[in-house]
Amino acid sequence: MTRAKFAAHIFAPLVVLAVVPSLASAQSTISGVVRDASSAVMPGVTVEAASEALIEGSRTAVTNDNGRYTIVDVRPGLYTMTFTLPGFSTVKQQVTVPANVSVPVDAELKVSALEETVTVAATVATVDIENVAHPAVLSRADMDAIPSARNMQSLGSYVPGVHLNTPDVAGSMQVQQTYITTHGNMPHDSTYLLDGMLINSTIADGRAQNYIDNAIIQETTYQTSSVTAEVSAGGVYTNMVPKDGGNQFRGDVFLGWVNSGFVGNNIDQKLIARGVTGQSAVNKINDFDGSLGGPIKKDKLWFLMTGRKQLTNLQSAGSFFADGSPGIERDSLTTATGRLTWQINPKNKFSAMYSRMWK
Repeated sequence: MTRAKFAAHIFAPLVVLAVVPSLASAQSTISGVVRDASSAVMPGVTVEAASEALIEGSRTAVTNDNGRYTIVDVRPGLYTMTFTLPGFSTVKQQVTVPANVSVPVDAELKVSALEETVTVAATVATVDIENVAHPAVLSRADMDAIPSARNMQSLGSYVPGVHLNTPDVAGSMQVQQTYITTHGNMPHDSTYLLDGMLINSTIADGRAQNYIDNAIIQETTYQTSSVTAEVSAGGVYTNMVPKDGGNQFRGDVFLGWVNSGFVGNNIDQKLIARGVTGQSAVNKINDFDGSLGGPIKKDKLWFLMTGRKQLTNLQSAGSFFADGSPGIERDSLTTATGRLTWQINPKNKFSAMYSRMWK
């Protein structure tokens, strides 16, 4: 492949991602009301939301005449909320913001002759009181702790009301997909999004899905009811929130390995006497996954790269090669992903991602 063709191969998907609007992005909203000690609303209070999840570091808003503020398009993560107004004590509190929700964070300011800061230690409830939809959210910690094939289908089977159409034992179906269903819907009724962009394929009426590297996902939301009108199907509504780089260089590595020594055998003498010579079993499962991200320019341009190699060898009962050895189905999947996040100016941010799969 020539350099020009390679550049076009990379650049074209980035342009598409830049111009396609997100119908249901992974962004959330923080809003609330600020009052004084007498419960009167307070206009003109400066509210700052600071987090490592924001490439610009923080976002600010000012309360209106009703004492209400709203900070939109915030990434999932841990935020420090700071409320300031001259003549009043500064209030700080922390809140964890999941994906696709509106989190209420109220505050009370007290008159203070001295400059002081009050840190609120109470945990802020992250219950979305503005939307009827309440999706199940799997954080990065959840996805790392759950024993699964580390893909959106296998992880989704742990959500109440969601199940796989085909069992995935020990990740043996990591290369050959299984599908999630709910409420009796067909597998092709499910909708999959990556950062709000539809990624359902055109294969089998949308049943077959793209392989998204688990290492690039920060959170995944699964919704089985109260799906909005722009969604064309009634199955599981899944949105994967990708990671961004960050102002610090960070890397992760996952290694998974299973061989035939971990597999039991239930072929006894009675079955052997009837001509059974073997069983379907796992011969080998490998999963190697890693990521590296950080700043190209702090607070301005971040990068994230991931790579994953999956191998699955399955022995098929009653299948043999020409030399008489057991038949082995050998599947492999290699995924490479890159993501850039650019803070163009205080009000505009550009994100682009390129992913390539070899199966």
